Amino acid sequence: MYLDTDIVLALIKDKDWLKKYIKINKIKNPKTSVLTLIEAELVLAREFGRKDVFRINQIKNYKIKILSLDEKIFNLSNKLLKQYNINIFDSLHAAFCLINKEKILSTDHIFDVIENLERIDPREIK
Repeated sequence: MYLDTDIVLALIKDKDWLKKYIKINKIKNPKTSVLTLIEAELVLAREFGRKDVFRINQIKNYKIKILSLDEKIFNLSNKLLKQYNINIFDSLHAAFCLINKEKILSTDHIFDVIENLERIDPREIK
């Protein structure tokens, strides 16, 4: 299952409203992308300052596979960006999921509009 940025941030931040819902040990083959890590760094820098950007390195503690961005994902992302009213990061996350045949773990309802993409809300995992 592909982890969206909100999930990664909940894992590495000391306090996050979503933290109590993330059961990483119940997620089979968790993965995310290098793009998620970059987006998380941007959020950390904006919310806390440059010194907290390096918290992203804590992601190594969770045994999450990091997928690389390639031309195929980029091209599909561009198509999704044109087709749906989503931002660049969301179009790339969706492209990663569609190409890798993954569901996305996210609280972001924007993914619900994308055809052939299944979103799982972490609050629903028992």
